[in-house]
Amino acid sequence: MSTPAKNICDYNELIQILRNKSIRTVYQPIVSLDDGHILGYEALSRGPRDSFFESPGNLFDAAEHFNRLWELELLCRTKALENARELPTGKLLFINVNPEIIKDRKFKKGSTKDYISKFGMNPSNIIFEITEKTAVSDYKSFRKTIENYISQGYKIAIDDTGAGYSGLRLLTETRPQYIKIDMALVRDIDKESIKQELMKTFYSFAKITNMQLIAEGIETVNELNTLIDIGVQYGQGYFFQRPAAEFTSIGQQIKEKIVSRNQLKVKTDTLLYEMKIGEIARIDKVIEITSSIGQVNEALQNIHNLQGLVVCDQTQPVGLIMKSKLDLEISLRSKSDEFLKESIVKIMEKNPLILDYSTSVQEACRKATARSDSNIYDYLIVTRNNKYYGIVSVRKLLTVLNDRIEDFQQPLE
Repeated sequence: MSTPAKNICDYNELIQILRNKSIRTVYQPIVSLDDGHILGYEALSRGPRDSFFESPGNLFDAAEHFNRLWELELLCRTKALENARELPTGKLLFINVNPEIIKDRKFKKGSTKDYISKFGMNPSNIIFEITEKTAVSDYKSFRKTIENYISQGYKIAIDDTGAGYSGLRLLTETRPQYIKIDMALVRDIDKESIKQELMKTFYSFAKITNMQLIAEGIETVNELNTLIDIGVQYGQGYFFQRPAAEFTSIGQQIKEKIVSRNQLKVKTDTLLYEMKIGEIARIDKVIEITSSIGQVNEALQNIHNLQGLVVCDQTQPVGLIMKSKLDLEISLRSKSDEFLKESIVKIMEKNPLILDYSTSVQEACRKATARSDSNIYDYLIVTRNNKYYGIVSVRKLLTVLNDRIEDFQQPLE
């Protein structure tokens, strides 16, 4: 099949780039979210300035289309290494590798190592980023390729985690040292609780498996603060530094923001971990499981500011009914008198959040915010010695959190 006419110019331009080695490399720092030191730099390839192929997306798409991916990959890696002669001592160099090159017959063992030796670099300072955006069709061959790299001393990072096709299987097949979280999951993470919970899951997984998280695409101080609070170890993005031809550092002001946020986190976490949820509980009256809906409604109407009642079977909490939900249920019934005679069991929340007195406020907050939106404002039920003790409202929980944060927003010594 002949090449479509509209692609001939692109093909010719690509061939010229490969022949003339017209690839530029820029480097973006990867920063510790613990103290602001630079872990290393990601090497990013660009085509000729002010051309269609200046964009790496256009460049690699064309190379794949014209079956020149291996040549472009090799050129980009060579340029990245050649231009990295001035890499600061002790810093890592992250180089992107497309999984598709493992199918190329030109791939041969040791070729990259030869280039690294040529430029006076040590494989232990090289991290190969395997992108998750490209599906891996042959995991057996892919795993052999990874083992080949690891046997030579390289380390592995999974790039764009959360944005591609391979997902968790790619993590299990490669067992990387670093997991780079795609910028789509980082963008506005301070505003979106679902992204926060997903990041916490990645953090827990990385901690258990002795891997390191790198959050990509950080652009705001609020995103940075949220990632620090979760515990993410490293970050990358325009907030720190844009890609540059030189190995740039980050500003002292940004380092100070990172350090001060960590100091605040340690103090706040310590206090909230030490404070028990039972210490802020309010001892409300309860309603027995044998009560009718009408009896619960009457109790809620007669007690000022009571927004919910715990349903107990003797001393054991078994359910919860919130006033707002009960009012809605009653308003939807055409025969409310008959409805009020029914058992409270029919409409009570049967799986309320029940916490032991000794549960830390920090843990209580985590569990409370993990509830579904429909239950987010429900009371937290507190037990002591497996018996009902009291409740904590979401308002009380937020007030305690706010008070503790304000305590630590004074200038740090």
